[in-house]
Amino acid sequence: MAIKKTTRPRPKPSKVYYQPTQPAMRRMQDALHRYDDVVSEVEGRWGVDRLVWLVGGDLRDRFEKQMDRLNAAIDKCDPSIEHEVDVTLRGVAALEAAAIASGAKPLSGDYVEGRMPDGRVIAITATGYEAGKVKRDNREMVVYSADEVGRIIEGLNKEAPVVDAIKNAFAGAEVQSVKPVKYDLDDEIPF
Repeated sequence: MAIKKTTRPRPKPSKVYYQPTQPAMRRMQDALHRYDDVVSEVEGRWGVDRLVWLVGGDLRDRFEKQMDRLNAAIDKCDPSIEHEVDVTLRGVAALEAAAIASGAKPLSGDYVEGRMPDGRVIAITATGYEAGKVKRDNREMVVYSADEVGRIIEGLNKEAPVVDAIKNAFAGAEVQSVKPVKYDLDDEIPF
């Protein structure tokens, strides 16, 4: 009787999640903390997510591809995180150098200050990027950008066209207070 040899099927690939050792995990965390520290410091000077828009498209595309590689390594908990962090930090330095070379200026933190009726201090900045810098530097202030103020006025003030017409007609007119108007259409006739 002939014995037929059978081959064992190949084992399926393991889909076990990679779990790094404790020392490897600490090295990856240290690299990510270093990345966060450097990027936070750069964003403090240039604004959050502003730097990539100050440089040319080619450098921006290369940096965003590198960010995708770093994020993929983080998602997989891949030990290559340390290398990807180093490459990404070189990319951040290249972005900053390219922005300076193109004549872009870091955030100045300039704002116009005023007093609110409740005594708090309000700061109005030219851009949203400046608003972020001013808020980080002055936690107690209420900070808005000029665009936000425009949207708030437009959204809250139904009488905005009337107020605009009055301010245009009388140069130097100043809004002293704002009171809500009650329209009670179902009120009783007083006689």
